[in-house]
Amino acid sequence: MQVEKAREIQRMLDRAAIEHLSWLTRIHCALMFPDPVPAAPPQPPTIPACEPVLGPAQAAHRAMAAQATAMMEAAAADRRVDAGRYRAFMAAVDAYSREARKAETLCRRVVMETDPLTGIHNRQGMMRELRREWTRTMRTGRPCALALADLDHFKRVNDTHGHTVGDFVLCAAARFFQRRLRPYDLVYRYGGEEFLFCLPDTTVATAAQVLDRLRGLMARVPVVLPDGARLAVTVSIGVAEMAAGRSVQETIDAADAALYAAKTAGRDRVVTTQSRAVPRTAEPGSATALGG
Repeated sequence: MQVEKAREIQRMLDRAAIEHLSWLTRIHCALMFPDPVPAAPPQPPTIPACEPVLGPAQAAHRAMAAQATAMMEAAAADRRVDAGRYRAFMAAVDAYSREARKAETLCRRVVMETDPLTGIHNRQGMMRELRREWTRTMRTGRPCALALADLDHFKRVNDTHGHTVGDFVLCAAARFFQRRLRPYDLVYRYGGEEFLFCLPDTTVATAAQVLDRLRGLMARVPVVLPDGARLAVTVSIGVAEMAAGRSVQETIDAADAALYAAKTAGRDRVVTTQSRAVPRTAEPGSATALGG
């Protein structure tokens, strides 16, 4: 779910919560002060169908409305409120409230865990997902590599071209990483000009090969700025592999140490925790611009 869609759903749920309380008040007033009890209850506010995340809440909403109708019709006919029907109605109200809260929690998580600049996940959600990947790796014995990537000389970009261009380059880099890595690889903005990659089912050696191809392509393809100027950008990458006895944070620290070694060795290269540096692969013969 995109962050803007999550915000839209949050606003919708906020409005629905206010209208829901008003509807419940009218229902209870009709039951407590019958003169006589109306056979038809006031209609609850609707929840427009716009995202799958709202599906369970919409189903619970329909069930709640049906329980309200059954309860009010029986109360109007019997001139009394049946306790069983009332309990069933309130159970339906509770079920709807739970589903609405679940949808709101999910949307809030999307907003909180998305980097507002690049639109990719930030560190807030990263650790939760990496711990889940670590658990899967330990359970199955399948490898998983983590990598830290740092855009080279990024301060120079900000100092020379300004922070607006710097932000544009960060967004272009995030799109580039997402498009060029494999569909099941995960990309996070780690902070500043650093990105973290999670490569499931991948040894550190294979990850180094994959990421060196990425590095080579990035070095070859410039970022096309809004004014049409082309800006060369390179990246240094450090790679480490998840292993038994090493926590997620320790794996990140190992990748960070390898990244430091890559920058110390001259940047624009991939270094792993198992080797000094990865031999560079042949550069691609042609590619599209990084800003595209």
